[in-house]
Amino acid sequence: MAKTIQIQLTGLFLFIFCFYAAAQQPNLPVDKIAKSTEFAIPASPAFNLLNDNVPSRIQRYSTLRDFKVDWSFYSGQVSQGISPGLALEAQPVWLLVFDQQAATRYRQAGSFARTLSTLSFSFGTNITNEKNWLAWGVKLNLYRQYDPLKDSKFLKALEESTNSKKEVFDLKINDLEREKILLKKTDPVYDQRYNELEDSIVQMQVAIKEVEANQSQKLAAVREDYIRKHWNSSYLDVAYGKLSTYEMLNKSFSKTIEDPVTGQDTTITFSSNSLKLSSEGWSAWVSGGVKAGKSGLVSDMVRYGVKPSTILGAKSNVLSMGLNLRYGSNRYNFFVEGFYDNARSEFKTLEGQTIEQKFYVLTLGGDWRFSKNVMLTFGIRQTKDFDNDTYLLQPLINVNCLMR
Repeated sequence: MAKTIQIQLTGLFLFIFCFYAAAQQPNLPVDKIAKSTEFAIPASPAFNLLNDNVPSRIQRYSTLRDFKVDWSFYSGQVSQGISPGLALEAQPVWLLVFDQQAATRYRQAGSFARTLSTLSFSFGTNITNEKNWLAWGVKLNLYRQYDPLKDSKFLKALEESTNSKKEVFDLKINDLEREKILLKKTDPVYDQRYNELEDSIVQMQVAIKEVEANQSQKLAAVREDYIRKHWNSSYLDVAYGKLSTYEMLNKSFSKTIEDPVTGQDTTITFSSNSLKLSSEGWSAWVSGGVKAGKSGLVSDMVRYGVKPSTILGAKSNVLSMGLNLRYGSNRYNFFVEGFYDNARSEFKTLEGQTIEQKFYVLTLGGDWRFSKNVMLTFGIRQTKDFDNDTYLLQPLINVNCLMR
């Protein structure tokens, strides 16, 4: 219990520190654009553990380098209403080591340091089957076909988009400011010349704003073109997480105190709240994808772990294997995802006796990235247990938002 709370507090401190680090952004336009070039905004690993309440369990690769918040909405049972969930995700190594530095520091770092910078931590919670669930997860990218901060062609295109007359206008403003200082108030045309210089400076400042606006549009166009070409690039990720339930306990007790004035006993009732955490399982998985032409992505996942059984009230050893076929673009795409889940549970009363459940899961859904920092993922999941003749249909929605 104490160890679990310590882990949660450490994670909370880490998120606060990372959020502060994320706020300290570099000023170079090329660095800003390169660091904010994400191929997707996938759900956090913590959400993947929370009873699989993500439309797609096989998440796409993305170069996330910012603090992120996820919301989920899904129906856990036929008799249950909408269950909301919330998750937080951050990349502590990136935010603490590379984020406030120039992009050249990342490019000059070793391959191990660059890989470690993709490490992400996430915490999530939701309510399912009248239980409060809490999960934390970590994910590490082992291979990425394209890395915006290492792609020389992409960086060169960004540099070319920043070539403008802004520096020339800055120099002219400096010259005009010096000329203002050199003016003599005794000169008969002092007021006229001073106003002319002021007007010229204002014109230069307006011209700089126009140049900056055009430059921002060019940089955004280069970034968008790069994401459009490589949104479905190949990748390989590994992840691990733990699942728990939590319960708020209310305790009350009474204490009798003698009144010093009247000498009579007075009974006072006190109450206190405490948090009870119960470990419910863990999971480790490997997921990867291969680019399929300009508009397709084939990805799969193998996962093993322990999670609560759906029929015995005990814990099950679960092996999951899945395949995802995705087609579309970086703005919107659709997928078909199939999973086979094999769960083995031991009877508490019969030692050595187990029961096996085989679940076949089919999900139809898609992604809609309607802004640079927000992506909506939706799906309809069908789960069938042929051995026990059970069937479940779930609508699922995730909204994933980068905090920038």
